[in-house]
Amino acid sequence: MIRKIGVLGISLLCFAAIISCEKDFSDIGTNVVNNTKFETGEILLDVEINPINIENVQADNINASISEYWLGVYNNPNAKKIEASIISQVGYVSELKNTAGIDTILTLEKVILKLPYPATSTGTTDGVTSFKLDSILGNTSVGTSVVVKQNNTYLNILNPSDPSKKNTFFSDSDYEDIQDLNEVSNFTFTPKTTHTYYDYDRVDRINPSNTYKDTIRVTKIVSNDTIAIPFLAIPLDVNKMKSLFWDKFESTEFSSKDEFNNYFRGLIIESTGNDGVLVPFNLASSPAPSLDFYYTKSIMNGTTVTDTINKKYSFPLSGIKNSHYKMTPASSPAPANNFVIQGTAGSLAEVTIIDNTKLQELRSNNWLINDALLTFYVNQTISTEANLLPQQLFLYQNKDNGTGGTSPTQLSDAYNNPSTYGGLLQKTDDDAPEKYTFRITDYISKLLNGEEDFTTDPLVLKVYNPTDNPVINNTLKTSIKTYNWNPRSVILLDGDESANGAKRAVLKISYSKEK
Repeated sequence: MIRKIGVLGISLLCFAAIISCEKDFSDIGTNVVNNTKFETGEILLDVEINPINIENVQADNINASISEYWLGVYNNPNAKKIEASIISQVGYVSELKNTAGIDTILTLEKVILKLPYPATSTGTTDGVTSFKLDSILGNTSVGTSVVVKQNNTYLNILNPSDPSKKNTFFSDSDYEDIQDLNEVSNFTFTPKTTHTYYDYDRVDRINPSNTYKDTIRVTKIVSNDTIAIPFLAIPLDVNKMKSLFWDKFESTEFSSKDEFNNYFRGLIIESTGNDGVLVPFNLASSPAPSLDFYYTKSIMNGTTVTDTINKKYSFPLSGIKNSHYKMTPASSPAPANNFVIQGTAGSLAEVTIIDNTKLQELRSNNWLINDALLTFYVNQTISTEANLLPQQLFLYQNKDNGTGGTSPTQLSDAYNNPSTYGGLLQKTDDDAPEKYTFRITDYISKLLNGEEDFTTDPLVLKVYNPTDNPVINNTLKTSIKTYNWNPRSVILLDGDESANGAKRAVLKISYSKEK
């Protein structure tokens, strides 16, 4: 349905030099037309919303540069619950030793999986650096369960069925595990800025009946100072890791990278539960996440230990990495005439703004399109906290590919006018989340002008992901990938005027027309 808001004004533009006037109304954003009287106006087009459940998304780092991997549980009652896990190969390290001659004994003491938290320094006082944790979602009042498992699924960079193509792992891929590797079966974590160290009891090798406290830290250089940063420390079973790693250091399994990758196929860092926190770990950060083997080098005089040196072997989490998302339906679905947009394997929405009948009607008007804004309003009763919502949504088009399927395709405005394309969360004066608006003037203008590549196929609204950018490394990519690792969600009002009134989803077109 079209509703005319009314004529906003009449412009008469005259020039001394008379030139021929072409009735070409396809120029984008044109506000000056020579030797012609024009009236300007606005119309509102009601839009149709069709929510779509996302089954899975691409989750590997084979086909995209991904650094952020979420771990934990996020139970937002108005969106799908997410149980996010990480699957990663372990980097190969050469020339490892578990023996050191007749007068030296190497003893494995502790194995720790270390994951630095996303944290920002807030200043240093009396030599102590304070931090704030970044982008953590969920309930910090409960511990989040994590189990580290030995992966038995071979992570191949090439497609086994067609080695000429790269492989792809989706967010619901199945991974076979061999055994749990946790030191304790009920391990949970609660992120805190004070977790800048991990203490454990270490055997005094000179006096084996005694133990002493040893401290593990993760450090980095900031302004020429070495500071300890917050990190998650997951202790692993020493006996299992000794059998898997330590005892194999000088064997065939560690003789080359290929042998190692086939022998030890990586870790599954699995998080499960009904509630908890979701943490975006950067697996490409510096300092990097690592699997560390702490051992003692004991200097012997016969059977007596005369000296000890504490050392470690460190294996980075590198190679192929994937995310796994277990999604559970929302406990409180969106109310009538509302819809949910959620990242990861959440939900998106098809948006129909113009059908073919309406297109022919609009074309017959011979309008010059000055502006076209597609706006989606936030349900401010449910989605109340702006910092928890997606800070940006993205709009593209599902084009009919002629073979019974669709091709996700960039709208021309996304790359022709990226600075004005929009999609950012807009707030009210009191910082309440209000709406998301897209300027699609180029698309509407060319659609009404009848340009061949511009169709009425539905648009698609989703949570923005960096891989949605049409220009990456100075290269234009008009196809849309299914990657999404943003777990945030928002409830929006649909296009029903009787239910949502002035805050319904709507397309506003501003035009000029010859009188």
